[in-house]
Amino acid sequence: MSRGSAAPGARRDLWIPAGFVLFFVALAGLQLWFVLLANRTFTGLVTDPRPAAQAHGTPAATDWSARLSFAQTGTLAGRLALALVGADGAPLAVDRLTATAERTTRFPQLLPIDFTPAGPGRYEASLRLPLAGDWAIRLQVTHAGRTSERIETVEVAP
Repeated sequence: MSRGSAAPGARRDLWIPAGFVLFFVALAGLQLWFVLLANRTFTGLVTDPRPAAQAHGTPAATDWSARLSFAQTGTLAGRLALALVGADGAPLAVDRLTATAERTTRFPQLLPIDFTPAGPGRYEASLRLPLAGDWAIRLQVTHAGRTSERIETVEVAP
């Protein structure tokens, strides 16, 4: 008699593990649906397709090159040296030079850089940064009425 009463009681409790299994299968299906939705709707990172020089109708200058070096002088500080040369290899005298140090983090960092002339075609600047890591130095040079932009990367140790 106890056999007959034990069998139906054990069968009544089988819905509990089945409920757990069904819950996790449904959860996995929901996560799969979210992943598929994210992959279908993500269009990628958006960047400005036009350089700032072309946005103002000025043709980009390609007849010069820049060599940027960074010498660390302390914790999160250092000295930037910039050498600008023309296509003929001669030092380049620029009409206007603007520069920024940029680092993309959770809170993007954008710091202006004030270069001072250190000789023909050479410029220097002191740099104190809030974070260590790779910094993009954006140079915008105006020479002979044409503006061009270059981006160089420097590594800042902690």
